[in-house]
Amino acid sequence: MPEQHDVVDLLTADHRAVRDLFEVYRTTTDPELRRQLVDRMTVAVVRHSVAEEVHLYPTVRKALPNGDRIADEEIEELTEAERILSDLDAVDPRDRRFDPLVRELMDVVSMHIRGEEDLVFPELRERLTPEERMALGLRVGEAAAAVRGAPPVSPEGPGPGRTLADRVREQLTGRTR
Repeated sequence: MPEQHDVVDLLTADHRAVRDLFEVYRTTTDPELRRQLVDRMTVAVVRHSVAEEVHLYPTVRKALPNGDRIADEEIEELTEAERILSDLDAVDPRDRRFDPLVRELMDVVSMHIRGEEDLVFPELRERLTPEERMALGLRVGEAAAAVRGAPPVSPEGPGPGRTLADRVREQLTGRTR
């Protein structure tokens, strides 16, 4: 059973973990480590995206003024991040295109994080009771625990064109985006 946390605290911790991966990426030039870091970013970003799509954004749509617009914009950013991650899956870390794609990913994810931490999360703290945020945090935490308990994503999935992001999303939801 996962620990119960306020959803804002839980998702902020996810943001911090991804930013930490970005920092480690910036400090290394080893291509193999860079690939491993991007793979870890992929799993973290897709897991976070699915948790927000399934649990957070339905609440945002109901609880926040302009909630539909806000949720749609945040989902669009996450979709763009997953597109970049899929592009990265096909590029060797020694290829000159790899680093610019990672920088683009960092920009998109950083914009997403800022939007949530500066706008969405303060609004949720204001409009939801602590009990509602804890209940939402429990659902997000349970989803994360289920992922941690699932078998690891195999390095090679069946079928051409299936990226790591596709395989992670399918493992979490039973379907690709």
